Amino acid sequence: MNSLNRIKLQCLSLAGLVAFSHAVSAHTGLLPTDGFSHGFQHPFLGLDHFLVMLGLGLWASSQRRQLAKQAIALFLSFMPAGALLGLAGFDFAHVETAILVSLLSLGIALGYGTDKVPRAIILISIAVFAAMHGLAHGSEMPAAASAYAYIAGIVSGTAVLHVSGLIAGFSARYVNAAGLIRVYGTLTGLTGAWLLFA
Repeated sequence: MNSLNRIKLQCLSLAGLVAFSHAVSAHTGLLPTDGFSHGFQHPFLGLDHFLVMLGLGLWASSQRRQLAKQAIALFLSFMPAGALLGLAGFDFAHVETAILVSLLSLGIALGYGTDKVPRAIILISIAVFAAMHGLAHGSEMPAAASAYAYIAGIVSGTAVLHVSGLIAGFSARYVNAAGLIRVYGTLTGLTGAWLLFA
């Protein structure tokens, strides 16, 4: 397969993933309702969650191994912590705004890079945004679902998206198509800005 065909395949795969996210969102009543399954599908349902979790993997693919590991580990640690707060009834009035800011921030990071941003700022931002995404997930848990199984499902679904982003990022660079990552970042940032200021 030549480079052009691989690029086309990646574009179609990305489009398919986004389309799947919308399709599942439109038919949540047809999906399993037990705790783990509901939790696993949740990161795929909302476009904001989907873009950020896949995008973090894309961003991590261009970073040094230590920073990439720290970033993903932080997200997978603070997101369930936020989900537990949501399950406990904690309410933060601006959680949706924080999630949209995470979209905008990730879009800027993918489009322009983070070389000049201190590592501490990057990691703190990831932890805060992960907690906000988790809080939103936890507060939306179905009443009939098992809490711990639900959170385990959320973490598993998020990990799948992170790994998918890593693989897509490595693949794009392998075929000299890193520009697609910047396109993804631009679209993610524009989506966040549009939803934030609409």
